[in-house]
Formats: sequence, structure tokens, C-alpha cells
Amino acid sequence: MSYAYTKVTDLEKTTMVGNHQCVALVRHYTGAPATSAWKQGAAVLGNRLLRKGTAIATFINGKYANHQQGNHAALYMGQTSDGILVMDQWTGKRPGIVTSRTLRSKGQYKNGLHIDPSNNADAFFVIE
Repeated sequence: MSYAYTKVTDLEKTTMVGNHQCVALVRHYTGAPATSAWKQGAAVLGNRLLRKGTAIATFINGKYANHQQGNHAALYMGQTSDGILVMDQWTGKRPGIVTSRTLRSKGQYKNGLHIDPSNNADAFFVIE
């Protein structure tokens, strides 16, 4: 089962929620469980069947890594010619508001890990 917030476009330029971490935004608006329960779903890049507002995140071996950096969660907004459009927040983001942004495809290293996963469209999957 995926999680979604259908009014995602209304979040543009709103005040950050919770502890301002990316996961707080996703859980607050979609009702997703703790990250320990998240499972990797379908790839986001190129998936034109995804509903706007679907909760997405980066995963390593099917699990959300929960590291201090190098992982991210967001709300899906759409596809671009070379990436995806997301609504997100993160600690330290200025000026402390939720905004949309485009994440471009950056590929993977030879070892299979994604390059700059928090900002790489290739690294995002649906949260199940």
C-alpha cells in the first residue's frame, strides 16, 4: 500500500512541519508509518502512473537508510524530461518553508549505489 497527500500543490511555501526533516513532512501529510516499516515500491523516474502526492524516498537494499545524510523522502508531483518534480523540506533549508523542486537523473556508481541520492531522480522509489 502506498501513501499519498492529494493536496500536495497547496503545500508550496507553507511552514515546515515537525522537526523540519524530510520524513516529518511525508509522515505528517500522508499518515505513513515509521521509516522502519517502509518498503521499497516501484521506481519513480519514468513512472507516469504515479498519483500526484505519492510518498517517495531513497532506499538501499529495499530499506530506508535513515542516515544523517544521503537519503531523502518527499512527495511526488510529476515527471520532467530528465527528472522528477517533488515537494519537500529538510533541516537547514532556508527560509524554513516547504517548496517544490526538480530532481534530475544522475545515475549510479559502478557499485550500484546512486550518485548524490538525495538529489537524484534515479534513487527514488514509492514508499510501501
